[in-house]
Amino acid sequence: MKNGMKKTAAVVMAAMLMGTGAVVPAAEDMGIFSQTAIVVEAASVGKVTGLKSKTLSNSEIQLKWSKVKGASGYTVYMRKNGKYNKLGDCKGTSYTVKKLPNATRENFKVRAYKTVKGKKVYGEYSANWNTATNPQACKGLKVSSVGTDSVKLPWTKIGCTNYRIYQNIKGEWKEIGKTTGTSYTVKKLAPATKYQFKIRACKQDDKKTNNNHYGKYSGVVTATTKKSDKITQADIDAMKAELTAYSREKATYIKEHYTEFWKYGIDYNTVEEYFSMLEKKLIPNESSYDTVDTIHFGESVSTLNDFMKLYKDYIDYEYNKRGDVYYIVYIEPCPNGLDVNPNPCWAVYLLY
Repeated sequence: MKNGMKKTAAVVMAAMLMGTGAVVPAAEDMGIFSQTAIVVEAASVGKVTGLKSKTLSNSEIQLKWSKVKGASGYTVYMRKNGKYNKLGDCKGTSYTVKKLPNATRENFKVRAYKTVKGKKVYGEYSANWNTATNPQACKGLKVSSVGTDSVKLPWTKIGCTNYRIYQNIKGEWKEIGKTTGTSYTVKKLAPATKYQFKIRACKQDDKKTNNNHYGKYSGVVTATTKKSDKITQADIDAMKAELTAYSREKATYIKEHYTEFWKYGIDYNTVEEYFSMLEKKLIPNESSYDTVDTIHFGESVSTLNDFMKLYKDYIDYEYNKRGDVYYIVYIEPCPNGLDVNPNPCWAVYLLY
């Protein structure tokens, strides 16, 4: 066979091989018998399957895939500017891509090869696989303002899809919100209470599968909400306890004559039991009282303090007027029709 015919046959074989997706060296680089060996080997290079990944950090991604039988090695590619560029070769079925930008999605392909006569013969590319690096750790978290029921948290902007906010609740960190901005206001907090918060950045990987990559947590910040100057139920309860103790102190006749009442020894045995029995038993519908005073929701604690001073004077007046009874301080939400007002209120009775 003439030399020209050999080359023609080699070119034909190479064209047939390319039709299978394999890549061969140029025909003029070797003889017809070497070229035939390459064609046979190329036809047996399988396609890489099972390409997956694991994000190791904000700059490294580890790729893994299934082993291709008979492969000498694998070449890894990453897309840039619309084109897949070679990253490197490896013998095994994993490859770690390093020095990547943080919070960035990247696309990869892998293909297997065999080395024949010193030349690489490739199989088909794998399907493309995209994933993302983690964001970097959040920085600059601080407390910028504190209210009676809210705390505002700002931080430094970094590359990510969104930020996740966490609160320490009974010793466990729980996610309480997320935002694409660089600040978050935590609301519905209790007054005069200490809270702890931290954040971390999130990079969404694939919208279809909702995979997320997270950066490291920021440092922890602590904030104590301000004491509320508005009256709360706890303030009302404390006021009732104080006025009840004051009324007991003033009930000197009862203290001296409690054993003379007919239920002594049946429903109570001590003066303290007598006081407790009356406080649990007496209600407005079944008792006597002179007036009803009201305290509106939203009024300040200073108003409540003034109210208690006036009510102690009122208790003093009642005991001076008629000292042989025990006055019960009874408080409930204002019944319908009492002290008609657009704001809700508490009703305070002095029962006897």
